[in-house]
Amino acid sequence: MKPALETGISNLADASFKAFRLHQPVFQSRWHYHPELELVYFSQGKGMRFIGDDISLYKEGDLFLIGEGLPHTFVSYEEKPNWVEAYCIQFPKHIFDSFVECKALESLFHEAKTGIIFQNQRGEMLEKFKAIVAKKGVTSLILLMELLETLTNTSDKNPILPQQYQGYLPLSNIQTRIQTAIDFINANYHRCISLQEMAEECHFSPNAFCRWFKQNRGLTFVDYLNKVRLTHVCQLLLATDLPIGQIATQTGFENISTLNRLFQQKLKTSPSRYRVKVGD
Repeated sequence: MKPALETGISNLADASFKAFRLHQPVFQSRWHYHPELELVYFSQGKGMRFIGDDISLYKEGDLFLIGEGLPHTFVSYEEKPNWVEAYCIQFPKHIFDSFVECKALESLFHEAKTGIIFQNQRGEMLEKFKAIVAKKGVTSLILLMELLETLTNTSDKNPILPQQYQGYLPLSNIQTRIQTAIDFINANYHRCISLQEMAEECHFSPNAFCRWFKQNRGLTFVDYLNKVRLTHVCQLLLATDLPIGQIATQTGFENISTLNRLFQQKLKTSPSRYRVKVGD
């Protein structure tokens, strides 16, 4: 996949890293990567996360550590008016290289190359992020070191991508047609999207589009579209009491049989069992 390069995000005249709070109605898709590592903590809101080849849900209390050069974006749900609040910390990988005491952080930074999620981080974790954003100078740097030490020592962390994930080669900062494809799928997954329509949107012939999408995304167009749809299905199963048949049509599936078949194939269970098991 060809994300946009975001440069200079942590280049501040009076600080070696950048910490800030985002509070806005929705997060829009902006597929990008950058040379810095990034901590993202969601204190409010939920939606879909796209990290490398992973497409999953995120929710309040989720904390992500995203490694350098790892493409990502977060898209919030817009079904209801619901503001999203996130705290972000962006810092260069070598920020602590001169401190022998911080050598233990190297393993955490190495794991971050394929993304790490720390789930259900509430209370004290939120206060840590608020303090780092609010403070300046040496105090904020010490707080960041303490936060990273906590994350290094916690057992409550899970990799997002497999270890063999190779990532992407450095790319130009020009938005490519793959962004158009992703945005179009995210906006239209709930209806039938023909290959011809998708190819025309990205200015390809259908055959060329199929080869190009698979080469750049690692999945066929149909597999990617179904993965997006299934992620939305999971969200609706947990967040609503809608009948499964209605959820199927709302997320672009032709019928409930198609949804059941793909759900069983990809998640190894049925939608109804998923709703009961995960929702409890």
